Amino acid sequence: MAAEPVNEPIQLRPDQQPFHEGEMTLLEHLRELRTRVLICAVAVVLGMLLCVVFWETIVGWLIAPARAEIPDFRLTVFSPTETIALMFKIGMYGGLMLASPVVLYEILAFIVPGLTPRERKLVLPGIIGVVGFLIAGMAFAYWIILPASLGFLLNFGGDNFDQKIGVKQYFDFAIRIIFWVGVSFELPMVLTLLAKLRVVRAKQLLGFWRYAIVIIFIVAAIVTPTPDPLTQSLVAGPLLGLYVLGIGLAWVVQPKRPKPEAAP
Repeated sequence: MAAEPVNEPIQLRPDQQPFHEGEMTLLEHLRELRTRVLICAVAVVLGMLLCVVFWETIVGWLIAPARAEIPDFRLTVFSPTETIALMFKIGMYGGLMLASPVVLYEILAFIVPGLTPRERKLVLPGIIGVVGFLIAGMAFAYWIILPASLGFLLNFGGDNFDQKIGVKQYFDFAIRIIFWVGVSFELPMVLTLLAKLRVVRAKQLLGFWRYAIVIIFIVAAIVTPTPDPLTQSLVAGPLLGLYVLGIGLAWVVQPKRPKPEAAP
């Protein structure tokens, strides 16, 4: 008769001490998870309410690049409920973006007990980096990419067309550019995380540069809806710079390979 396996507790490495005093039971982990999910939900709801209150101001900000090209630019409403739907869409996207630092912190705080003390020190800089690159990407999209795209599209065809642009179509277009350019600016943080997890090394990323250029231009073509190469290059150029920055960050955070032991 085979002996029953004995469930022994998992031993942590010497540098991987638990975050809380003592060991947490499964029920305690579930309670902590519930609390953190609740905090994330409250942050998202508060962010949504704030954006809903100021939704007309946000609409003005999003229309401003188009009015810089056409001073009397106005949007067309095709449904009685279209403006209400726009208000909730702005609230949803805006709430998620405003709450993203809190959500990211709660996710990392839940994972932190399993990290080493050295890895815990990287949590706060990681959060700052993710939020900073997201804001930088969205600002770049709003001030550079969106005006360039609208300048090409709104003036294309000259006076031969009387453009009637719907509310939904315009804001889907603007939000898509701002959101995805912001996300694409997270490239250095993604490369840093992959290097930290030992998935890639800085030397491998450096040798991958030819393929990276092709992939970056494909991503730029997807993010920017205009067919002109100038707008695509405006996105691809910074991404190439961010790729180089990501290689540098990967080199800093990647675990050092152990030195081979000398032969006796």
